[in-house]
This record gives sequence, structure tokens and C-alpha cells, in this order.
Amino acid sequence: MGLRFLVAILTLLWYFIRVEKILNFIKTYLENSKVAVKSPVFWVRFTAYAIPLAFLLYVLYWNFLPFGYNETFTINVGSSNDTSGEFYLEPSKNLSERKTAPDGTTYRELNGMATAVFKPKAVLKNAKITVEVMGSGVSLIPPVIDFDPNSIKWDYSWDFTKSIPKDLIGDAFVFDGATYFDGKSKLELPNSANMFENGPFSVYVEWTPKDSEHDLQEIAGHFNWELLQNKNSVIFQVGRMNADKGLFYSLSYPINKEFFNAKHSALAIYNSSENGYIDLFVDGNFAGRKYFGIDKIWKDYGGSQANLSFGQWSKDTSFFKGDLYKANIIGKNILINKSKINFITKGNSELNISIVSNTISTLNQLKLNAVQR
Repeated sequence: MGLRFLVAILTLLWYFIRVEKILNFIKTYLENSKVAVKSPVFWVRFTAYAIPLAFLLYVLYWNFLPFGYNETFTINVGSSNDTSGEFYLEPSKNLSERKTAPDGTTYRELNGMATAVFKPKAVLKNAKITVEVMGSGVSLIPPVIDFDPNSIKWDYSWDFTKSIPKDLIGDAFVFDGATYFDGKSKLELPNSANMFENGPFSVYVEWTPKDSEHDLQEIAGHFNWELLQNKNSVIFQVGRMNADKGLFYSLSYPINKEFFNAKHSALAIYNSSENGYIDLFVDGNFAGRKYFGIDKIWKDYGGSQANLSFGQWSKDTSFFKGDLYKANIIGKNILINKSKINFITKGNSELNISIVSNTISTLNQLKLNAVQR
């Protein structure tokens, strides 16, 4: 909105300064003979005023939407224009070439994840977005979720705001309504080395980071999976996978200096299956999905160090410095695949909606409705 709004204001000021001259010009020509109106000079000057005025009205309309906004956009997948327009498919290696079914309808095959991009002309704030996907075996991930941790019956739920949970041990301490980690302290759950790694799980935490100089600060983790605070990102990683030389898989949410000394939340998901993946949401924003097929966390990785911990996950990594308010864990993926999603925009000029499939699937159509009152 910034550039368009600035242009609109500057143009408006220019018109206010010259408004008397404009009115006098129009009045003079209209009061004169019909010949004056037919004069080329009249139309040259009229055009000189009309073009920037039309541009001003255009910019003001799309920035302020005086009559509200209610538009529906459709991507007919496989059509000649499915990768262009205000709502379009981003090219992806996981999408096939355009195909046509026997009944004449077009489609593409999807194997993995692709992205539908919404770039509205209008500046939408707190607009309600509804997106629906049509096809076989495909679902959607919204760019932002309004997640309520109280809606889940967690296997483990730790409240760090009043006292150190009794089942945890360590040297962090409660201060000003949170458990404070001073950059030298940690907490862990005894006898948990063989827990939190035997299948899918979801982890939710709320924290305030206060050290913007060091990487690999563990917010919560289990040695073979970690939610980490870095200088420039928040990371969720799993590994090693399958064996002691197995791969790591990670997702990264980029941040800046303003991220520190403020409260945040994260939801991390490990979904082991025939086509397993990890998801990460930070402050409700989707950071991405990473597939790893049939790979699974190697249970023996970490040995006696593999207790569930907060503050530090390895003696070779940095301690976390900051506040921890809440941590929850459940042994399943708590997010259900949906073919229709709803969410509220946060003023983004561009929205990326993820389309996913766990096998080779058929993607026929996407519809998006945007409403702002």
C-alpha cells in the first residue's frame, strides 16, 4: 500500500493547489462558443488534466475501497491462462504439463506441493478469504491460521507462567510471569529418551527470544528433533533419519531484529507416513512443508542426551536466552487436510496458498472469494 498511497496523496495535493485554475479553465471554455470546445487546444489541456485525475481516482479506489470489495477468482487448472492473472498457479516441478480429460475439462497432475498466488489490485486489510480446491487427493494449507491451543487435548501441557512444572528438572527460574532462561540454564523431562519419536507428533510453544547474536538456541526439542531460535530465523528440524548417518530435514521462518523481545508462538508438526513431512507455523504464519517420503526419525540418535529438553539440546550448541510461557505436545498430527479453507488477511499485498497431495493426484480447479466490508 505504501507507494500507491504516497502517489495518491501527492497527486491529490497537486490537484488541490491547481483546483482553481482547473475550474476556471473549464468554465472559460464551456462559456465560450462551441468552437472552443472543438478546439484541439481544449482537448489537449483537458486530457492533460483528465489522465492524472483518472489515475488518482483509480489509486484512491483500490486503496480505500469506498464501496467494499467482494470478488471471486477461478483458476481452471490446465487451461492456457492458469499461470497468469490476479489469482494464478506458480510454476512447480511437482505440477505436470497441461492435460485434457476425455470430457474436455483441463487439469494438471500434482505430486507433492504447489502454490496458488493471489495478487489483488485492491489493498485488502482484514479481508475474509475463502479458497476451495477441486480434484482428487488434493488439499489446501492456508498462509495463516488462527490456532487456539486450548482446542486440543494435549498429551503433555506445561504452563511456565507461575512455576516450574513439577515433572521437569533444571535451573531455569520463574520471573515476571514466565520461566526465564538466562543463557546458561535448561530444563528437561527425565526418562523421556525413548518418547516423542515413535510416530507423528505436534508441538506448540509460546516464547520471547532475547538473544539476537547466537544461533541454535533450543526452544524445545528431543535431540533428534528441535525447534530452534536463530539470529535470522526460527527453525524446526528432524533427524537423523533411519540411521546414524541419516539426513536432516528442516524448515526455516525468516525473522529480523524486531522479532526479539516480543512474544511469539510456533506450531511444529512431524507426520511420518508413506510420504512423510514436517510443517511449521510461526505466529500463525505458514513457514512451509518439507517431504521426506518413508524416512523416519532414528530412535537411537542422541542416546542418553535425548530427553525432552528446553533451553539447550546439545553441549555443543548455544543456550536459549529468553522467556518460555507454554509448551504442549501430542502424539498425532492435529491439522486435518481440507479442500476448503477460510482465513483473514493481515494486510499482505500477496497471498500464497499451498496445494498439497501425498500421491500423484488430479488438480482441476481452484476458486477464491475475497470479501472486505
